[in-house]
Amino acid sequence: MSNPNFFKKVTKIEELSKQYLMNTTTLKSVFKAVYGMPIASYMKEYRMKLASNMLLQEDKSISEIAAAVGYKSQSKFTSAFRDIFQILPTAYQKLYRN
Repeated sequence: MSNPNFFKKVTKIEELSKQYLMNTTTLKSVFKAVYGMPIASYMKEYRMKLASNMLLQEDKSISEIAAAVGYKSQSKFTSAFRDIFQILPTAYQKLYRN
């Protein structure tokens, strides 16, 4: 499901603005206009959706899944997951895994 190298390099907004030849303020504004949320919020939600799929489909520990979606800290991953899904990753896995 997930590419293990996908989140190895976390792209910074400054790097994206250079890549797309626009200043950071414009990039943030355009991104929010297109996607309806700030870049950081979008990335957090995207990473948690990947993690939720991994929790249900892969036999990996929570710390392995956290690392796979770019979190160095399992506790920060757990907090981010709970922010998005209003449930702890372990409870989510127990509740929805077949």
